[in-house]
Amino acid sequence: MSGRTKKTPFNYWQTTIDNGYEKRYIRMGNSLMLHPSILGLNPLAYKIYTYMLLECGGKAEFEFPYAKFRKIASKDGFQKAVKELVEVGFIDVVQRNANLRKPNLYRFSVRWKNYKPPTDGDI
Repeated sequence: MSGRTKKTPFNYWQTTIDNGYEKRYIRMGNSLMLHPSILGLNPLAYKIYTYMLLECGGKAEFEFPYAKFRKIASKDGFQKAVKELVEVGFIDVVQRNANLRKPNLYRFSVRWKNYKPPTDGDI
C-alpha cells in the first residue's frame, strides 16, 4: 500500500505559510496529548519532546544536536528535560557522544504508556 499522494494544506491559523503547505510538521495523537504522562511533564520537557518529534523525521532513532536545542533551552535546562523524558519513558539515550563531540543518539520509547507518577506517599 502506498502512502498518501495528495497533500492537505494546514488551516491559515495553524501556519505562517501563505499556501498552507508546510515542509515539516509533527503528528501527535489525542491519546498521547491527554495521557497523564505527558500532562505531568515540565513545560520545557514537553517542548523538547515536541521538537524531537519534529527533528526525528518519522524515525524511532534520531540525533538531536546542540545547534537545535540551544534555540529553545540552555544546556542545563536541556539536560534536565532529557532526564525527565527518560525517567517518564518517552525517550531512551542510545549513545552518549559528548566525548566524541557528536550529538547523542536517542530513541523514542513506549514506556510512558505504563508510567505511574510518584504520589505524596512515595516521597
